[in-house]
Amino acid sequence: MNLRPLSLCLLITTLLAGASPGLASNLNQQLDIQPRNATQGAARDVADQWAQLGHQQATEGDLAQATQSWTEAVAIYALLGDTQAQAQIYSALGNAFVALGQFSEAERAFQRRVGTARVNNDALGVVFGLNNLGSLHLSLGRLETAQTYFEEALTVAQPTRDANAIGLSLSNLGLVALRREQWEQAIALLEPATNYRLLGGDNLGEANSSNHLGEAYLAVGRESNAIGAFRVGLRLGAEAADRATQLRAIDGLLTLYFGREDFATAKPFLDRRAALTLNTPNPDAQAALTLRWLGDYYRATGATDNARTAYTQGLTIARSLSLKSLEAEFSNRLLRR
Repeated sequence: MNLRPLSLCLLITTLLAGASPGLASNLNQQLDIQPRNATQGAARDVADQWAQLGHQQATEGDLAQATQSWTEAVAIYALLGDTQAQAQIYSALGNAFVALGQFSEAERAFQRRVGTARVNNDALGVVFGLNNLGSLHLSLGRLETAQTYFEEALTVAQPTRDANAIGLSLSNLGLVALRREQWEQAIALLEPATNYRLLGGDNLGEANSSNHLGEAYLAVGRESNAIGAFRVGLRLGAEAADRATQLRAIDGLLTLYFGREDFATAKPFLDRRAALTLNTPNPDAQAALTLRWLGDYYRATGATDNARTAYTQGLTIARSLSLKSLEAEFSNRLLRR
């Protein structure tokens, strides 16, 4: 007697019991859960629908509900023995938990992602899961742990000869070196990282690595190299319509040109920053930072009234967002004569 269909339908019935009444009823009807017909195909349909619902909820910004849906999906995939689907869901869960600030849950999800990839002999899955774990620890300031994960990822990636896997691992190791202010070590890691990401066709990844590289070049006084790296980051970020990447490149260029007091060259990049961040109905922290740059530009070029206007507008945004450090910066700038 085959008991697997019965155990499968009992698990799914338990999972559906925690769902919203409408969704649970709909999925129950589609599955028609009974011992005689609870096949893997029907169960997979339910798991796929939970997964799809989670992606829809995440797209709508409801990450808490998305994690619940993905948890339902991954439990069914686990019973079906579909490690590939499990790995994909664990990645989604980990990223969602990071966004929610639930770091312990994120770590568990990424660890399971690595574990299922190992079971599946999926070397690339292991690499990307280890990089997820390293990035999580890096964001929490745990540099030693992050480096350990990134080094293991690189070790696993190199035999695969996969340019994206190697490039990502090198770039993350370079980022650890940046955090430690080990500039030459960062350059030694980030230069090949950008090349690998170029070879892999990962434009946004190349942009991020280029921005990291620009920061390292700037720190050691290689300004021409820094300009080139930041310009690559800006161009690729614009092609990908990725605001954060563009802003990081622009800030690198503004830092360099303001340091040279070359405000004429800085102005077009300042205008690009303004276009990306201002004139929105709900100004964010980046809008406040743009106003800080604008105020500094106007003050440096003698337009003191414009500078005060920019600082005052920035102060209003900083206060509305409870950005205490920025609020203090604007207040101090307004006190200057």
